[in-house]
Amino acid sequence: MELNADIHTLYESDFYKILDFKCRCIDCKTSKPEHSDNFSISFVRKGNFYFNTFRHSFDSYTGCILVTKPEYERTVTHAHSVPDECTIIEFNSDFYKELLIQYESILFLFNNDLHSALVKTSPETEFLHYCLVSQICSKEAVKLEIDQLVLEIIEKAFSGITDYQPDKRIDARLKTGHLLTIEKAKSYIAENFKNDLSLKEVADYCHISPFHFSRIFKLFTGYSPHQFLLITRLKNAELLLRNTSMQFGHIAFDSGFNSIEHFTTAFRLNYKMPPGKYKSLKTSCPKT
Repeated sequence: MELNADIHTLYESDFYKILDFKCRCIDCKTSKPEHSDNFSISFVRKGNFYFNTFRHSFDSYTGCILVTKPEYERTVTHAHSVPDECTIIEFNSDFYKELLIQYESILFLFNNDLHSALVKTSPETEFLHYCLVSQICSKEAVKLEIDQLVLEIIEKAFSGITDYQPDKRIDARLKTGHLLTIEKAKSYIAENFKNDLSLKEVADYCHISPFHFSRIFKLFTGYSPHQFLLITRLKNAELLLRNTSMQFGHIAFDSGFNSIEHFTTAFRLNYKMPPGKYKSLKTSCPKT
């Protein structure tokens, strides 16, 4: 079976391009072998498929990133009636050579038996992806900001590479019933994190009871809805601290915190230092 998909280039820079991938296959067969020419990082947005490589078959759905090395073959097996959608960051060969030097301690990059890796996302990584797509779609897109988001996504992806072990608690029946729920919930949180969200509000949006929603959300993501929201807010604040001259009060309220005190306490717990010290460390220039 040939892979039937719509693939559009959303953005292209000097060293990578960002593709929007939407599968159009209507059955659940396995595709013919495909050859990858470029190193890529792919965010799974919707659907469920098995990404098959040498000795591995990765169960891929929302909350997963596929890190794929060049010059290897793979097949795709569809496991869900909802068409797969991914955001693919594809890097050119020169930049991949630089990556091999920069990340020489990442064994995955140099093990010929490992062609791809599946990485579970954190709320921070999910928010970076959301910011990346939002920035690209914005009429005020800033090249340097997009490049920086891509570099940070690389860092997050590499730091999350481990030996792949599927979560046996998340079986086919659970994915069929609730993948869409989790996709909708994460999208709603990303778009509304500045608001005072309640558990019932998010659960109602997903057409599920608050109790059931809280349980399956943590099962799929590893975080309670409140933890996921809090880390999303903190990541937004961290990006503002690094990249803007906004006052702490404005950063706190623009990130969804209802007080500077709450923001400062939460930031210190997550980043091991107060926001003022973090900003000075991240924005100071080295002395010559």
